[in-house]
Amino acid sequence: MSDVIWKLRDDHKKFARLMDLIAREVRVFDAGELPDYDLVSNILDYTQNYPDLYHHPVEDLVLAKLRLRDPDAAASVGGLDKEHEKLGALTRRFAAALHNVMQDAELPRDWFIDVAGDYLSFQRRHMQMEEVVFFPPALRALTDPDWQEIRDAITLPGDPLFGDGEGQAKYDRLHQEILKWGKPQDVTAFARP
Repeated sequence: MSDVIWKLRDDHKKFARLMDLIAREVRVFDAGELPDYDLVSNILDYTQNYPDLYHHPVEDLVLAKLRLRDPDAAASVGGLDKEHEKLGALTRRFAAALHNVMQDAELPRDWFIDVAGDYLSFQRRHMQMEEVVFFPPALRALTDPDWQEIRDAITLPGDPLFGDGEGQAKYDRLHQEILKWGKPQDVTAFARP
């Protein structure tokens, strides 16, 4: 498997874990209890930054190569860039809703839960589509030189949540919560060096 796809899939595992944490806190909120708003806020801060700045641009590079090698497979992916835009909009909408709740704004509880559900559902469907429809044809169609060109085109800093990137201290509490919440399927996927 290409190390580029391996990294994208590893990111998806991590993002799925974050979605699980958000879903847990939304269930707490739905039960009328006090969720960990700061935890959810930190997750949303991370998902507004790392994926849009680093993860999605790599996917865009892979898709551009796939369009050259297998246009039919690339067409089946559809408007990946539009999905990324929608995901960004849903993330911002959920972050704004969370901010309003944290400021004690009078909002219908069901509305907030719906906004969170829209975000979580779309995020999960989007990652599933990439795993099933996008990555397999890319692995089949792209050549070693294609993968090398992609690697040469990306300059990714360390992941500030799961790696040793800049801003790591900002996400220390979130990282500890992820580790505390139970074992992920692949323990090494969530370990910091």
